[in-house]
Formats: sequence, C-alpha cells, structure tokens
Amino acid sequence: MEAMDNTSELKRLGLRIKQLRTARGLSQAKLGALIFKDQQSIHKVEAGEFNPTYLYLLEICKGLEITLSELLDFDKNL
Repeated sequence: MEAMDNTSELKRLGLRIKQLRTARGLSQAKLGALIFKDQQSIHKVEAGEFNPTYLYLLEICKGLEITLSELLDFDKNL
C-alpha cells in the first residue's frame, strides 16, 4: 500500500470546498460568517494549508447546507 500524499489530499479537499462554496454564490467571508470563522481561516482550508478537524468540516457542511458525504464525494460534478 502506497503512502498517502497529505498535501495533495488537503488541496483536493480545499478545491472541493471552494467548488461547493462558489456554486452557492458564497464568498469566503460570507461562508466564514455563517460558521463563525474568519475569511483567512476559510482561505487556508481551501488552499490546502490547514488540516481541518472533523468538527470543522461539519461546520463547513452546515454553512454550505450539505452533508459530510456530499462534501467528500470528490467524483460528483457540480
């Protein structure tokens, strides 16, 4: 079994969050306000610079009005 490339996985997660956010017409600042996080925090997650916790991901899902399964469905097109 190959080792997972954490950097690539974080960037892939960040891109997915960005796609879902922009599809809903939300800015980073607006999503942050919805979940009581600052814009810079959202930016770091989307850029793959921050490894969000499970609870942080649940907050993002709440702000985007999606399930965790939808967030992690990387194969689903928007």
